Amino acid sequence: MPNGGSDCCGTCWFNRANGGRKGSGNHDRSIPSHCEIRDLPIRDPFYTYCSNHPYRLHRREPIPIGPVFVARGAESAREVWVESPDTEEIRQHLLRLLADPAPTRDHYPFFGASILGLVARQLGDFRESRAIPILERIAQDLESQNEEPDGIMRLIEQIRGSSGEHRSGEP
Repeated sequence: MPNGGSDCCGTCWFNRANGGRKGSGNHDRSIPSHCEIRDLPIRDPFYTYCSNHPYRLHRREPIPIGPVFVARGAESAREVWVESPDTEEIRQHLLRLLADPAPTRDHYPFFGASILGLVARQLGDFRESRAIPILERIAQDLESQNEEPDGIMRLIEQIRGSSGEHRSGEP
């Protein structure tokens, strides 16, 4: 097993060197590692990560979710290496996942933030105003369950701040 964690590109079915299969036993070092869904050469596949990995999301999700991370330093802390690509297809996919999070519920929870949280943050980073009604509904659902929607509200304000959009009834 790689030292950087088992959820790395070296074990991912989207890595060309793994022939469409997951697991380090499928990694062919004679084939350059390359992420098929991001069209990205992977320099150090056993210390490179993303949310589309089969150990994070147990079904094939061929549209990129979030950035690509690399492990840095003695503690192998993960930091963003390549930001998420930004296309209309990706935005539409993220909006669908946010509106119906059922497909993200099979993620393995021990590898960082939830997939749904990453989807919401990515839409915030994209300043995607079409996410606002969905996020408002999520905030209302949280409030009805006596949970604080502060993070969701900050995300909505982040998007509104860049899009010039205002709340209903505001000038």
